[in-house]
Amino acid sequence: MFIAEKTGVQHSFWVILGTLSVLRSNAANTGVNALRALVGTAVGFVLGAALLGVVGTNTTVLWVLLPLAIIVAGFAPTAISFAAGQAGFTLTLVILWNLLQPIGWKVGLYRVEDIAIGCAVSVGVGLLFWPRGAAAALGATLREAYETSATFLAAAVNDAAEPLASDGHELAVATSERENAAAAARRLDDAFRTYLGEPGSKPIPLADVTTLVRGVVSLRQTADAISNLWEGDHSLEGAESPVRRELSIEAHQVEQWYVALAAALDDVGPIPEPVAESAELEQSLLQAVDSDPRGTSDDVASTAVRLVWTKDYLGVARRLETTLVGPASQLPRPAHRWRRRRNL
Repeated sequence: MFIAEKTGVQHSFWVILGTLSVLRSNAANTGVNALRALVGTAVGFVLGAALLGVVGTNTTVLWVLLPLAIIVAGFAPTAISFAAGQAGFTLTLVILWNLLQPIGWKVGLYRVEDIAIGCAVSVGVGLLFWPRGAAAALGATLREAYETSATFLAAAVNDAAEPLASDGHELAVATSERENAAAAARRLDDAFRTYLGEPGSKPIPLADVTTLVRGVVSLRQTADAISNLWEGDHSLEGAESPVRRELSIEAHQVEQWYVALAAALDDVGPIPEPVAESAELEQSLLQAVDSDPRGTSDDVASTAVRLVWTKDYLGVARRLETTLVGPASQLPRPAHRWRRRRNL
């Protein structure tokens, strides 16, 4: 709008329409659409000028031709091409404008000028905001989603390792991490939809991208399950047990693995190797169950059952690693690029 006002072009609202009609989610597609729009508008201008050169401003003939031009403008983008649609729309405007205010072929020239300015604005916006397209944005949002989900998972397990304080401070921390993970997941959903809707070939197989997106959902569901498992547990029974400490250590290691995977998805690091479940934690849990909590208080028995379930949920997150490594390795990642970023 600023450029349209400062240039003082005729019918400057076409600058805005031209900008919106060619703008896409990456600079390359925006440039291609801009070129098609210019070619189509120029063709429409030539056809309109030739038409007016033959019939002049005879309103009867123009009224007869107007419905035909509208049909072409409406169906050409889908049936033929985007450029054909622009040509049909330009021809329609030439006819319609001369019905309202006969000024001849110059109105077509004004449109070519305005569309050219609007296309230039769109190309500049594409280069400035998303030069690499939806695939790059998808990688960045995948990284954020995995990082926040892993942090939420670690916070949920820490609630198990350190029971909630009476003031509910730990609950506030876990709730905040849950909200951050949910917000990142919504941004990932938007980026994934944009990637699916972006025209052109996809650099990453759709099955692999879907697996990586589903991995975020699985990780968040695991964290939610652990958080719900320990929600409202203010008991201090077994708070200092080795099992709790080892659960916290295992959760931290899981978090670090997913953070490393997230960086690799955004082309900032190597893909980590899957890690096996902790044998030490398994042994500690066996010892805790062997202590036969049925003969102790209800709080101790309940805590032992929750610890077992927490370990099982962490095992789900560990087993998910094997599923994600394969699709992550399919991403186009020049080896030298992440090393350069890391050094910077």
